[in-house]
Amino acid sequence: MKILYDFLTAFVTIGVIAFLIIYNTAFLTVVTLGGTVLGCALLGLCSAVLTVVLQKLTDNRLLRCGADMAGCSFIIVQIINCLPGWTMRPDTLTPLFLLVLCSAVTLLNEYIIERK
Repeated sequence: MKILYDFLTAFVTIGVIAFLIIYNTAFLTVVTLGGTVLGCALLGLCSAVLTVVLQKLTDNRLLRCGADMAGCSFIIVQIINCLPGWTMRPDTLTPLFLLVLCSAVTLLNEYIIERK
């Protein structure tokens, strides 16, 4: 039951934090509020599932964090490509923003979903 509790906590926390970050910055623009909520919920759900699967597969924390960062960036790119109204601003700081967002998601997932 603890893994389910940790999974749901990570899902909600990542979704809310991603929503606040994306809503208050101009790097990723979303046309509607519902699209922002849906995209952030998908980011939270997929990143939490990815973290749980990676924790089951490997004990190496560095490998797990690297795969989680790559997976998070893949999830964000797929959300931008699949959901209507999501666009990425072509700027030199946008890759840095995505790197910070992916690292924040990875660190929060590693902190919330602890391996016992």
